[in-house]
Amino acid sequence: MSTARVDPPQEPRDFRPADRRHELARVLRRKRRLRAGTVQLLGVAAAVGLAFLAPRVHIGFDIPTTRAIEMLIAVGVGTVTFIGIVFSLLFLVVQFASTTFTPRLNLFRDDPIVWRAFAFYTAVVVYSFTAALVIGGDEKTSATVPIVAFVALLAIIVVYRRLQSGAFKAIQLASALAQVARQGRQVIDGLYTQTDPVSDPIDGRGRATAAFSDEPMHEIRWPRPAAVLQVIDVPRVLRAAERARTVIDFKVGSGQMIAEGSTVAVVSGRTDAELEREVLKALTVGEERTFEQDPAFALRLLADIALRALSPAVNDPTTAVEALDAMDGLLRVLATRELSVGQVAGRDGTIRARLVLPVWDDYIAVALDEMIALPAISPNVSRRMLRLLDELAGITSPSRRSALEARRRQIHDPERAPDCQPPNI
Repeated sequence: MSTARVDPPQEPRDFRPADRRHELARVLRRKRRLRAGTVQLLGVAAAVGLAFLAPRVHIGFDIPTTRAIEMLIAVGVGTVTFIGIVFSLLFLVVQFASTTFTPRLNLFRDDPIVWRAFAFYTAVVVYSFTAALVIGGDEKTSATVPIVAFVALLAIIVVYRRLQSGAFKAIQLASALAQVARQGRQVIDGLYTQTDPVSDPIDGRGRATAAFSDEPMHEIRWPRPAAVLQVIDVPRVLRAAERARTVIDFKVGSGQMIAEGSTVAVVSGRTDAELEREVLKALTVGEERTFEQDPAFALRLLADIALRALSPAVNDPTTAVEALDAMDGLLRVLATRELSVGQVAGRDGTIRARLVLPVWDDYIAVALDEMIALPAISPNVSRRMLRLLDELAGITSPSRRSALEARRRQIHDPERAPDCQPPNI
């Protein structure tokens, strides 16, 4: 086994907190994003305002209103047809990625350019028809009105080109793998910022410790239908815990399914209905996993792509090797980072929340265990996994090498099960 030492990746400049346990609350906040409907509403409002403003802006010459209306109607009707053509592209790309890679791969569908483009196209349609109505009673109108429509038409082509490029990238294997790896790296860099761990004395899953065993315990249960936990608004949880002077121990983490009536958190100390409401409001749920606070999701997607490539119906081991190459970059970063960050402190330095986060064994399991368990593995894939395990053993701490050695033994002896529990990620 190789023992060559590789320099760990440099710590991101943006994350050098003095107290990491409190700084984690800033990273794990609920990010505010404009919803697709809000973007479209703003686009329509801007289009209506421009339709009333443009006729009042004179640039030195006017044109017959009938000619301007003809142009505006042509642009509006043509854009409506164009919207149907453009977004049929979206449906084809999403279907291709779901059937070729994995049904959980929604990079192009979730790309903001898709919904911003729809908002812009809708705004062009609204401007064209509204401006035609505004200038309908005049014999002549300012040339500004058709010029704005012409500029919008050029912008439609530019936006379409951007959409087309994104669609082509979404159906290319190398680009899809690179995008997944890039999204995963962003989450890992934001969550794990300390490097060169020597050991993991604190359970990274955020379990309660004996220090609070004598405190009264209260369970907070999920009152709504089952859903996937996507985001925990940690600053909101900390504020609630500080006001109540309690410790909140979460039992589910981002990316996990919350069953109706199941326990989502346990409160150590005094609790009340207000604290329970605040904890439940801090949880954002949905139908599927997202990258935002889920550091294992990228590895899950890459493993899914590799497994589908290794299925008898596809039998494409080269794709599996490329997926392993993408996993390599993420696992190398994790191998050199301190993963025990599940305990979050308040402003006074007191631990107020414990989060459920994957530990080293979980990451290795989700990346490799299902491939190792296949009845027959391509020699190329086996060699790539062994090389990955060797290189990780050379850069990580001794306490983590047992998980790597267990996978190495199982690759050589497929009948041997790994000496660990399967991850719930």
